[in-house]
Amino acid sequence: MADVGSAGFPRTTCLPMASPPNLSQPISGAALPRPDIFVGRQPILDRKLNVYAYELLYRSAQQHNPAMAGVNGDQATSSTIINSFMEIGLDRLVRDKYAAINLTESFFLEEDKLPFTPKQVILEILEDIPVTEKLVAAVTRLAGQGYIIALDDYVYKASHAPLLKLANIIKIDISILSAAQLVAHVKVLRGYNAKLLAEKVETAQDFITCRDLGFDYFQGYFLSRPQIISGKSLPTNRLAVLNLLSVLHNPDADIDDLAEAINTDVTTSYKMLKLLNSAAFGFSREIDSIQQGVMLLGQRKLASWASMLAMSTINDRPSEILRTAMTRAKMCELLADAAQIKPSDSYFTVGLFSALDLLLQRQLTELLTPLPLNTDIVTALLYRKGLMGDALSCVLAYELADWPNVKFANLTTNHIFIANVEAVTWTNGIMDML
Repeated sequence: MADVGSAGFPRTTCLPMASPPNLSQPISGAALPRPDIFVGRQPILDRKLNVYAYELLYRSAQQHNPAMAGVNGDQATSSTIINSFMEIGLDRLVRDKYAAINLTESFFLEEDKLPFTPKQVILEILEDIPVTEKLVAAVTRLAGQGYIIALDDYVYKASHAPLLKLANIIKIDISILSAAQLVAHVKVLRGYNAKLLAEKVETAQDFITCRDLGFDYFQGYFLSRPQIISGKSLPTNRLAVLNLLSVLHNPDADIDDLAEAINTDVTTSYKMLKLLNSAAFGFSREIDSIQQGVMLLGQRKLASWASMLAMSTINDRPSEILRTAMTRAKMCELLADAAQIKPSDSYFTVGLFSALDLLLQRQLTELLTPLPLNTDIVTALLYRKGLMGDALSCVLAYELADWPNVKFANLTTNHIFIANVEAVTWTNGIMDML
């Protein structure tokens, strides 16, 4: 008869690691150097001088130089978006305020180029973009999706009427207009359903003049100079992984979106096809495309597998971290299955992502922000709340042999022990294939 402890678990258990490290701390090891990244941020204030939004500005790593030497508009916009949303994080940059971003023509005309949702974002149409029928159609589509539209450095032209009707905010550079021209602009633009924003407010008198003219928002050196916010860049393959995870766990993504996201990452695509054709799945016919895999496995299940494979491509971290993540994922899923809780694949995601901070060497809150995960998953990961949080707490307690806290739902100690053994066995098999 096996020797058992006070909680009823065999004393010799099949743990993911012989002696689990403290997984709340980064595992030691030489990390790849991470270059500094920068974003300029200038506040936009309302009439009561409260912050309404922050304009996010391109800044290069060379002495925070705003000059675009060697960088075209599309590159600058892409850099600002990536640094703001994926690297530094929108929460840190703007908190609960809006983020105003200058976009070039291609970002408006190419339907799938915007990587974010309308929430918290103001799309600024640069003054040098030609006002064409294509642009108006694109802006109409984006406005219909709920985006706030702003016209940047605007100088009035009657031919711009279609765009003026769509704009939520009109930004006027007061430094290039005479006092009479400014008054005339305000008089004409008040005929449209848009807020007026005074740019280049450099002095107290500028502010008073624009306030008395009825401007709604103000921006300029008199109020605040742009601040430079810096951060550390994720190594390229880690950023690619985070982008892939964002698509894989987007509830609005369809089969084609999922397949395209996986196919874009050659390593993940190759490993996914190799896995689909392995004995682990035992399909009766050869799977020769990711689309076929989605149809046979289902979107949620394939997304879980692809997430795991994507995380396995992070090759500058100890392999034991991935092994731990996979064991947690499978054990959480098995606990849900044993307790007859559906869908169990959400439990798999919770277990898998519980080690994401160790793999990517960032705070978990920062990493989860750009991912479109449902609230229950985020709550489980950050606060150990809800049934999924209980399952993760049980798994983490098991890793540390904290037997009084190894409990979940109405499961017996034997149920939990079997779930751990099966999870470790499954992980060993998958790691061999990877």
